[in-house]
Amino acid sequence: MKKYLYFAAFALSLLSCGQEKKCTVQGKVSVPDSSQPYYAVLTDAGVALDSCSIENGSFTLTTGQCPQKSLNIKIHDAAGKWIGDGSLFDQVMEIVPDARRMSVNIDDASSEGSPLTAVLNAFLLTLNGYFEGDAAFQEKAAAIGDDPEKMSGLLAWNKQRILSLTKETYLSHTDDAVGLLALRLFSGMGVNPEELRNLLAQGAGFIQENDEILMALLYMENEGKETGSAEWVRISREGAILSQETCDVATLYDSIVGQGQYVLFDFWASWCGPCREEIPRVIRLAEKYAGKGLKVVGVTVKDKPENSLKTIREMGIGYDQIFDTEGIFCNKFPLRGIPHFFLLDPSGEIILEGHHNLAQFDEKISHVL
Repeated sequence: MKKYLYFAAFALSLLSCGQEKKCTVQGKVSVPDSSQPYYAVLTDAGVALDSCSIENGSFTLTTGQCPQKSLNIKIHDAAGKWIGDGSLFDQVMEIVPDARRMSVNIDDASSEGSPLTAVLNAFLLTLNGYFEGDAAFQEKAAAIGDDPEKMSGLLAWNKQRILSLTKETYLSHTDDAVGLLALRLFSGMGVNPEELRNLLAQGAGFIQENDEILMALLYMENEGKETGSAEWVRISREGAILSQETCDVATLYDSIVGQGQYVLFDFWASWCGPCREEIPRVIRLAEKYAGKGLKVVGVTVKDKPENSLKTIREMGIGYDQIFDTEGIFCNKFPLRGIPHFFLLDPSGEIILEGHHNLAQFDEKISHVL
């Protein structure tokens, strides 16, 4: 099974496409136990669009045709657990619904009948190889040995390969979903904001208006800044919005951190599918330790407040939120993609961090409280 190990900061954004023409996706997949029921789910930014049972390794899903949108196919068992080796991004295949009919094989990420899906997965497979360290990287690493200076140079070379691949892919697809995904990946790699603006200007309207890329530009401009503002949203355990006010980031941070309680921060965004998948688990943690010395706070990343509020209401989130529209609050943490969780002790020190596996956080919290 191929896995695309890139952070959820690069998760799928919501786009608008007409639904007049249908796209039927016929798929194949190997499941761990053919005697047990399994299901295929087609999602857009973590929101299910269609699902069906898998019969004899086959499934059929339907959605609207839209070459500007990339969707996600995942497989889960009867208990709702995604199958695979347990990693967050396992058993995932990206598709672009650009044809009336298409076929996919999730085991090897192959497809027929959809030109853009074929291009997208070829791009992601190459990119995945760069991220994991392909043969070219391993050969160079073996020649370097333990020299830290040369290893730093090798990592810089590998990052440049990734940037070149994403940039070239975008410039070849400035008007479709492949280009959008490539530019979103490019925007999350610490690139020069002026270069990103120039690339963005070459894209179709739906790419130029993409919230994630526009927010990434704003975050770049504010990188390293310690002063600014954020929205502090107080929410009841039942999910009602109690108050929403603009606060100074430094003052807000000091009012939450180092105040004699443990704090779990969840950095997320409405457009991030993996973030949305983790939210129910965060809700359960907040409910489990309510009144026992743990404060749970969500921090929205590269997200518009109206989209964050919509997700809060849809998912029944019952813990306070920080809408970090300027990216200043994020500067206080070693954030590396989303979802990203940080557990702070009563003095304000980070004692645990991670991108998923909230069971580990539950175990740590139960031990310290």
